[in-house]
Amino acid sequence: MIRGPAGDGIMAAVARADVARSAVTVLRDPALHVGRTYNLTGPEDISLAAAADLLTAGTGRSITFHRETLEEAYASRASYGAPPWQVDAWVSTYTAIAAGELAGPTSAVHELTGREPLGLAQFLAESHTI
Repeated sequence: MIRGPAGDGIMAAVARADVARSAVTVLRDPALHVGRTYNLTGPEDISLAAAADLLTAGTGRSITFHRETLEEAYASRASYGAPPWQVDAWVSTYTAIAAGELAGPTSAVHELTGREPLGLAQFLAESHTI
């Protein structure tokens, strides 16, 4: 189950592989990147509900999205026994998604790596295990 605060926010989530490829580019010639900031994103905006659907199709397991109130979000994440600062960080990620603050694909991954970033469906198609 994917949980998130109420709202139909979207995000342009980036794959770890794209972050790693981008970092390698910067590390190969750091002088070219001094003072630069890169907003690394995936290729498209996606909602958590759509992500759950893609995960269901890609893994064969039933993945659902459950909208939570802030109180529910804090309670569900606190159940992991994480320190309060970590719970705040987890919840703030989902509230940022709900507010659309993580939306808007960029071209940064392509500019750095010469490759288009992986979307969730492509990532799942190329993954051997999840």
